[in-house]
Amino acid sequence: MRKRLIVLVLIIGLVLLLTSCSFRITFTIPPITPPTTPLEYSSLTVISRNDCARGYVYVNEENTGKWLKPWGYVVISDVPCYQSVSVRLYIPPYHFSHVEYITPVPVEENFVYFYHY
Repeated sequence: MRKRLIVLVLIIGLVLLLTSCSFRITFTIPPITPPTTPLEYSSLTVISRNDCARGYVYVNEENTGKWLKPWGYVVISDVPCYQSVSVRLYIPPYHFSHVEYITPVPVEENFVYFYHY
């Protein structure tokens, strides 16, 4: 009688173990929704640290119309925050500089330095 009880408990335990393994618990992750608040904008200061670092300042491949003088600086306003922004210089007619990347934030000062063209 005792042997049958132990065998019965083992069989029930094995059945419960096998059925619980066949059921999978899945978790659903909610989709990431973009923020509903309007974009924040900040200013960006582009600084030349070389005689050769000069030219029109391009932000995200768009001409800002501002000319950076050697050893000078220009301030670009209305740059979107929390997004990667590309900054490069252009000397007409064909000379583009390397690209610098920055992610502006609204509460800090945002600087981009050009040590060479």
